[in-house]
Amino acid sequence: MREEKYVLPPQRFAFLLDNLRGGGAERVVLNIASEFVALGHTVDLLVCEFRGELCNSIPEGVNLIQLEASGRLFGLWSAVSATSGGIPGIISCLKSAHKVPASFRYIRALETYLSESGSSVLFSVLPKANISAILAAARAKASTKIFIGVQNSLSAREARGLSDGKGQMHHMVSLMRFCYGRAEGIVAASCGVAEDAIRFLDLDPDKVHVVYNPVSVPDSPAEESLATTHPWLDSSDIPVILGIGRMVKQKNFPLLIRAFAAVRGKVDCRLLILGGDDSSADQMAVRQSLQGLASELGFSADVGLLGYQPNPQDYLRSACVFVLSSRYEGFGNVLVEALLAGCPVVSTDCPSGPSEILEGGIYGQLVPLENIEALAGAIIAALENAPEPEVLRRRGREFSPERAAAKYQQLFLAKGTDLSACRYTDQVASLPAAQERISTAGSSAK
Repeated sequence: MREEKYVLPPQRFAFLLDNLRGGGAERVVLNIASEFVALGHTVDLLVCEFRGELCNSIPEGVNLIQLEASGRLFGLWSAVSATSGGIPGIISCLKSAHKVPASFRYIRALETYLSESGSSVLFSVLPKANISAILAAARAKASTKIFIGVQNSLSAREARGLSDGKGQMHHMVSLMRFCYGRAEGIVAASCGVAEDAIRFLDLDPDKVHVVYNPVSVPDSPAEESLATTHPWLDSSDIPVILGIGRMVKQKNFPLLIRAFAAVRGKVDCRLLILGGDDSSADQMAVRQSLQGLASELGFSADVGLLGYQPNPQDYLRSACVFVLSSRYEGFGNVLVEALLAGCPVVSTDCPSGPSEILEGGIYGQLVPLENIEALAGAIIAALENAPEPEVLRRRGREFSPERAAAKYQQLFLAKGTDLSACRYTDQVASLPAAQERISTAGSSAK
């Protein structure tokens, strides 16, 4: 049953992506684009580089537009000429990165699209595309409203880039601060992400909105996918603990393996971890180190690192507990996937999404960061006293694509009213210590 629609005349909407790799942000855009088509709108999907696992997942009815890249120098001129106020940020970006950002090459094509398409709104969700969208809009001087998304803690991403010398966030901070404040609105994936963005980029809290990510899964497993799950899941005698995520520091799988070792000392169980990009040397190195840790702890026979699996929902349906051990998240889509599978959840109480998804521990246990004993104890408790699966599924359905699309549509087309469902300052008011959080988050923006 679909959510009640926020009825408005059909419009033309554009969604912008850097590429079509299989990340959470890209899936969010495809889900929303598909729902907007279902709502009767014309939808254009603008893609800078047509590559990635989702190239064959463009929703039916969505118009795919591959943007043409200009040369780097012309791209730099397009950025510089867009607005004089952004030049210091552009210079800072060039000095820090020692190169012209490749995303600048698409500013001209975006400008042409905005000038000619007549789209009511362009929505972009990732930093590089967000910057290009704002600069292109400044050049086009079209009536299209630009909304930009924030999917993760920006401060955490910058800190990670500074510590390991990887990523580009720390090169773009000055330019982001200039551009993000000029968007019609900023849409964060959680209240925690919104708070972080307001502080980090000195944003006006009244321009920041929260729409939880849409998450959908098949109602039932396909027959062909059932045959590909792990043999450990075929037996009900030994419970299986499940982790899912990329092989990166953020996911903190060493914590999960150490907690599993503590659980395994008391309970006969097994651990499966899905995820990891086989083409990434860094992620394969992390996987190897995790295998070494399992061996060091004496439980290598009970730990399976399976790499990327196209059918994680089948594993979630069969696992006894799902564990999120992350240091930080923007939202935590996989937690919703676990709830939809009726799988008991244990999660670190990391910034930003888990506490909001689990409503402070109502729908799954939350434990402190980096606490092996607490994580192990919560896993044992979940194994011994699992919640009713339908209660979890009901909570998971609250993050449906239909509900998210209705909020996006309301936000994109509202004229300053009826925004209490997604404005940050209104939505956070229902959370603990609300007034203090609103005051603190907005202090640097005044």
